[in-house]
Amino acid sequence: MSVLVSKRKESKFEAITFSIEIHDMLIDLMQRSFGVKDIDQFVRIKYAHGKIDTEDFFYYRALMDNFKKRIDQYASLLTSDVTSANSIYPKTIKEYETRRDFQNSAIINCNLLLKELQRVVDKFDVDVNIYGKYVDAIDREIGLIKKWRRRDNKIKSYLQG
Repeated sequence: MSVLVSKRKESKFEAITFSIEIHDMLIDLMQRSFGVKDIDQFVRIKYAHGKIDTEDFFYYRALMDNFKKRIDQYASLLTSDVTSANSIYPKTIKEYETRRDFQNSAIINCNLLLKELQRVVDKFDVDVNIYGKYVDAIDREIGLIKKWRRRDNKIKSYLQG
C-alpha cells in the first residue's frame, strides 16, 4: 500500500538529500550566470547610465567567476558537513559534540550561501524574484538541520544520564 505524498513524513535523511538538491540547483543557476544574460552588455549599460566610471569587462567577468567559485565551494562544504555529521553515530559526548559541530558548520555554510546570493543580486542588478526559490530552499535546509539537532538532543540526554 502506498502513502500519499502529502501524508508522508519527512525522512531523517532529508537534510542530506536536500543539500545535494540545493547544490544541483545552484550549479544550474551558476551555469546560467545567475540570470545575467551577457556580462559585456551589462557593463556597457552600467557605464552608459553613469553607474561605473570605466568599462572594465575583465573585472566583472572575474567577479562573476569568483562568485561562482565561492557558491560552489559553500554548497560543497554544506553537503560534506551534512554527510560527515550523518556518518557519526554518537556513543560518547565527544562524538555528539563533533556531530553537532558538523551540523553547525552546515548551517553556517547555508548562511554564507545566502550572503553570496545577496551579493550577486547587489553587484549584477538581477531580478530578486528569480532568487526566491533558492532562498526558500536554503531556508528549508537550515530548518531541516535544526530539526535534526533537536532530535539529537535526545541522544545527548541519554549519553549524559
